[in-house]
Amino acid sequence: MKEKIIDAAIAEFTHSGLKFTMSDLAKRLCISKKTVYTIFDSKHSLLIAIADRYAEDFGRMQKEIEADPSSDEVQKLERLLCALPDQYCDIGLNRIYELKEKDPKAYRHLMVSVNQGWKLVERYLKAGMEKGMIREVSIPVVMAMVKGTVHSFMQTGVLYENGLSYEQGKTEMVRILMKGIERL
Repeated sequence: MKEKIIDAAIAEFTHSGLKFTMSDLAKRLCISKKTVYTIFDSKHSLLIAIADRYAEDFGRMQKEIEADPSSDEVQKLERLLCALPDQYCDIGLNRIYELKEKDPKAYRHLMVSVNQGWKLVERYLKAGMEKGMIREVSIPVVMAMVKGTVHSFMQTGVLYENGLSYEQGKTEMVRILMKGIERL
């Protein structure tokens, strides 16, 4: 039941952002609100569970990317930078800035998950440069650009206000970045 509630909460967030209520969630699942509260004592604990699920799913994606023998470092770097578990593709991460305002603890917890792949990105950058696939660039500068952009997407309404999904913004950022660092 816990997983079903998390899935339904993701669907509610996709539909309503943080405005969804535990009553909305119960209605979606055709269960009582009391049943929801027996598993999650608050909306905050439910949001933390969503962030934990995201971390698990993203960790799995990272392992799959890393284990793929058919991809070179540049391809793995691009896939990692664009990585977003399927279940979260339509979640409206462009509105995640609302979480920062309404539940700062859950937001900080989510940001730990979001930040977990940076070391792997750095490793692919370095390996790509060593193999001559990526031109020599300052890894700290590239990382500051990527992290700054991702944090801007999640801390401001820039995407939402411009009618872009998180996925569209991230894909565009990666396209611009990869064209700038790839050796032609």
